[in-house]
Amino acid sequence: MILHTQSFLKVRLFASEKGIAVVVFAACIALRIVPELIAYPHPIGYDVVNYYIPTVAHFNENWNTVVNQFPLYVILLYLVGVISGLPTQSVVVGVAVLMAGIFGMSLFFVARHLLKLGVTQSAFLAIFAIFQVAILRTMWDLHKDIFSLTTMLFALSLLARKETTWKTFAGTIALATLTVAADRMIGILFCVTVAANAIMTRRKQVILTAIVSIGIFSALITGGYDFSNSSTMSAQNSSNVYENKTPEFYTETNLLTLFAVVNGLIIVPAAIGLFIMKNRLLIKIPLILSLVGSFSWLAFPENSSLVADRWIVLTGIFLSIFAAYGILNLVKNLKPNLSALVAGSVLASFAFIGLAYSVMAHDSPFILYGAVRANIEKFGPVTMQFNSLDIDDNNNLLLAIEWLNKNTEHDAIVVGEKHWRGFMDMNLEDERTYISSDDARVLAHNLGAQGKPAYLISAVGSLQTNFTIEHKAKR
Repeated sequence: MILHTQSFLKVRLFASEKGIAVVVFAACIALRIVPELIAYPHPIGYDVVNYYIPTVAHFNENWNTVVNQFPLYVILLYLVGVISGLPTQSVVVGVAVLMAGIFGMSLFFVARHLLKLGVTQSAFLAIFAIFQVAILRTMWDLHKDIFSLTTMLFALSLLARKETTWKTFAGTIALATLTVAADRMIGILFCVTVAANAIMTRRKQVILTAIVSIGIFSALITGGYDFSNSSTMSAQNSSNVYENKTPEFYTETNLLTLFAVVNGLIIVPAAIGLFIMKNRLLIKIPLILSLVGSFSWLAFPENSSLVADRWIVLTGIFLSIFAAYGILNLVKNLKPNLSALVAGSVLASFAFIGLAYSVMAHDSPFILYGAVRANIEKFGPVTMQFNSLDIDDNNNLLLAIEWLNKNTEHDAIVVGEKHWRGFMDMNLEDERTYISSDDARVLAHNLGAQGKPAYLISAVGSLQTNFTIEHKAKR
């Protein structure tokens, strides 16, 4: 009878945990799909329109470039497209939305198995974190990062288990392989994390995982991956990978402002969570490494290739975990009703801010981001309602491309800003080509002087809501 009761309780506990995990999954998907629905039929995300969609749509033609850019995620998108037969945009957006749900479950898994929190507390941590601007910004267009972070968090959770079966170890190795193969930046972070933990703990499972991870990562680098890439795309395709000279906006003031905006609201509870949390090196090490990267500009102020802005966002992701942990520990000693009220109020406040970041128009973002717009918008969007230009301007650009398709030579050369290359690649027809340039007017004039069918496309208006097309061919 006692055995039967114990079994019944175990089943009930499992069912409860499984049910709440599904709720977390659904909540994360719902949050991620909201900005997509508001922007529909246009996609959100700079890399989405300038890298993922055109690269997957023309996969074979772009393979020589893709192979040098950690191609695992793009290959996955391509295979999903081939199997499903869906349009490329639907595949890219659909997989991104699905990954948001799985990422939320990885946070829940970390809370349960690495931080040893209860089911309800784990759900709070996952949902709290998913509303943070650092995670929403990463979901906006750094899809590789979300994929690699998801597998990394699952792998770290499995490594935290003291007792390991061969199935668990095999799963850890598989997740570690996906992590290091999907993204260079997260791959480096994972390799250093497990290597440092292996030195500190000397656990056999961690040591073997470190050896395998570092070995695979090194093999992929030497086998042809482009080590100079910042992890999401090649320099010519990335909004955050810089040229040899430091951009004017890469300044101490702007980076500090970005850090304050992304992490300022959670830094205090995160510090409390870090102080209270005992051991848990597997989650503390990546936070410390990300913080070092975030302030790399202190030692190398003119080396923008260290992409401190990307590390700042990554720091925010890990700080979100510690902040939720700190909040849970602050409210646990309150009376049950009051504890639930305080935790719910905190969650509701951050949900409001996260939703505002997700849905507000680009020309009137939430005050927290709009007030420092000039300092941070070169590092990422002040709202998710943006791709390579304001969502509201997408139709005007598409109308301009439609005009080019109907009224220019079949081999016309169109010259314009680099930010529009994705739209051009997806929508220009026949043999028309698009060339981007920082000085598009001069380039178009030179091509026209050579007798080539050149057209200059440029934006007009303070909000760049209209586009003008000039024929530059020599008459």
